[in-house]
Amino acid sequence: MSDYKVPKERARVRLDLGASGVVERVLFLSPSAPTHRGRETASDLLGSPEPFVPVLEEGNGLVLLRKDAVRWVLVEEPAEVEWYFYEERLGARTHRIRCRFAEGDPLVGTLYAIAPEGEQRVSDVVNRETGFLPLETESGLFLVNLRWVTAIEVVEE
Repeated sequence: MSDYKVPKERARVRLDLGASGVVERVLFLSPSAPTHRGRETASDLLGSPEPFVPVLEEGNGLVLLRKDAVRWVLVEEPAEVEWYFYEERLGARTHRIRCRFAEGDPLVGTLYAIAPEGEQRVSDVVNRETGFLPLETESGLFLVNLRWVTAIEVVEE
């Protein structure tokens, strides 16, 4: 059976599961990404079309978690895990925004408009994004599930 295992890197994250609270889990990332050079990132995994993602849950082992159930992901070691985002954001226009949710505290942070010239407004970026939006805050890098966001306020340009 071990012949069928694919080697994966582990990434520690904190997940906000809404009413279930914030939990620590481990994601499994592939050594190669399907859409860009290099290894897979948490954003790649969360942005894939599959509705469930395997996570390692302390005490329960491997669990398949529904991505729609995740409000946000706080990435530990973000420069390592989200390396591609950190490369792509260089020189990008920034916006300070507040993401509001129906329940829970809002997140305030920096949105990097990684987009072609003329498509770098907050509305352009969030309307183009279909899943998890990278938001850099004082607490670290969050991947915000836009399905849970009820409003986005531009705090400053």
